This record gives sequence, C-alpha cells and structure tokens, in this order.
Amino acid sequence: MVSALLLVGVLAMAPVVVVGAEEGSLDPVVAEVVEMLNAGVSDSLILQWLESTERRPVDIGSQGLIALSEAEASEELMTSLLELVEEGRVEGPKAVVEPPSEAKTVEPAGTPPAEPTPAATGAGAVEAIFELSGTRAWVEEDEPDSPREERWNVFLYLDGELVAWTRPDRKGEPVETRRVIPTGSKEMRVILQRYEERRSGWVYQSLAVPTLIAFDAPAGDPLEVEVDMKRIWGAWRGRAEGGPLRYKIRQGVEVLAEQSGTGGNPNRWQPVCEDVEANFPDAEGVPKAFRNPMSRCVRWADLWNGPGKSTSRSEILKELAEYDFEPPVR
Repeated sequence: MVSALLLVGVLAMAPVVVVGAEEGSLDPVVAEVVEMLNAGVSDSLILQWLESTERRPVDIGSQGLIALSEAEASEELMTSLLELVEEGRVEGPKAVVEPPSEAKTVEPAGTPPAEPTPAATGAGAVEAIFELSGTRAWVEEDEPDSPREERWNVFLYLDGELVAWTRPDRKGEPVETRRVIPTGSKEMRVILQRYEERRSGWVYQSLAVPTLIAFDAPAGDPLEVEVDMKRIWGAWRGRAEGGPLRYKIRQGVEVLAEQSGTGGNPNRWQPVCEDVEANFPDAEGVPKAFRNPMSRCVRWADLWNGPGKSTSRSEILKELAEYDFEPPVR
C-alpha cells in the first residue's frame, strides 16, 4: 500500500511529457537502469549499483515509469528509484541547466575542464562474477609422516572489501558471488581466516597470501573472476611448486589476468596485525602468546596500493563478528 501511494504521489508531481518524446528525454539514471534491464542485469545487482555509486535520479516522470515497466523492472526497483528521487529533494534542489544562449561563460585561461567521475556518469560500472574454490590444508611440522590438518576458511577481498569466502568442508566445490563494481584498476587478495569461540570470546587467526592480484576492469561484458586455492595442502607440504594460488580473470574471450602456482610457501605467510591484536583488545602490552605473530605480522593498509588502504580492518572484523564470521556474501 505504501509503495502504491508513493507511486501515485510521484506521478501526480511528475511534469507532463510530450507524447513521442525521444528516449534521450529520460532521466540519465533511469535510462541507464533501463539499459541494464534490457541487457539482462538483475534487479538486485542494479539496486547494489545504485547504492555503491550513490546515483540519484532527479525526476522520473510518467515516461520513465513506462520505460521501466516495459523493461520489466520489478515494483521493488521502481519504488527504490522513486524513493531516491524523494531523498534528492530532501537533500536540496539540483542545479538547473540553463538552455544555451549567445552569451557564453568563458573558462579562465589555464583551467582544465572538469572530467566526469564514474559515479557521476554511471558509465564506470561492470558486473563481476566471482568463483572461489578452496580446500583444507595439512601441515607437516616436525613429523612428515603424520601431518596435522589445518582447517582454514578462504576469504577473497577486492580493493579491501570482502566479495567471497568458502569453508574447507566444501571439498573444493566453488562458491559463486556476483556484484556490480566500478571500472578501473583493481586489486585482489586472498586471506586465510579462522575463528574459534571460547568462554573469553573469539580467537582470531589469519594468514595473508603474499600475491597481490592486480588487473583493470573495463566496462562491457561481465567479468569472470576465478580464484582457486585447492592445492593449498600440497604447498604446505612442499609439493606445489610456486604456491597454491591460481587465478584467471576474463571478459568474454579476453583474458585480463592469469597465473598458476603462485603465493609461495604458506609457512612463510604473515598474520594480519589487526587480527592478532583483536585477541587482546584491553591488554596494556602484547601477551606472551601473541608476541611471535605480532613480530612478523603485516598491517592491513600495507597489503594494498589503491583504495584498499582506506578500508578499516577493525570494521571488517566487527562486521564479520555480527554473523559469527560466516557473512551472507552474495
């Protein structure tokens, strides 16, 4: 009922549009949404794109609603777009673009024209399909004939944000997630993580795979991102040359980045400092049990060269704890 009333209210306020107006008369954001719907992008991914890029339609109007309906937009998506229009009105009026006239404003000499950002144009977004595989690991330690099983969850981060994770009990079966990401230079990392709940609270452990996966994400067809850690047990036992990590990133038939047998020896992987520190948040110093991992750990910001540097590992751990470290990544 609320959605219907909101729809009627916005239609009442919408400006009259001349029948037969060109498609270009649609609000730019609405036009992009219609284009994505026609291309087969799901409503949920479009809603995520709207949230991540903070795109806001100025006005939708009756023609916009008709175009969305013809593109088979769901009521949820149309209602969300209408609510975004209302949010924009509450935040303040948008700048009005005056029609061209003979008198033109001249830019001061030496002032370069402002380039539109991806968030402003909406052109800098692409769908990415992440496929992550991982298995349990065995560590030899002092007895090669009696290796100890290590159960690690494999977490995949893009520019410091979690995009996929998998449990060791999946026996190598891939986990697939989808999301809309901004185009441009990207960085990915694999972090092994595990958590144990005790009476005193959660025990945090992590190991950062040293390989930084860097690639460019162009606009166009969806990206297919495959990351495989199935050979981790062999690397830990010295049987996987180069390391257990394999990845391949494609767009259509073009391979954007690919490498097999990388990551090095897991025995030399570093813990993440913030994860180690989460085990003793109120201690005045470093407890004896954590001195060794703290002496060889790596800071979260030092794992990234780009946007990942500005992400907070402490906030990531806090969000993971809300889901008992099994977040519903989709």
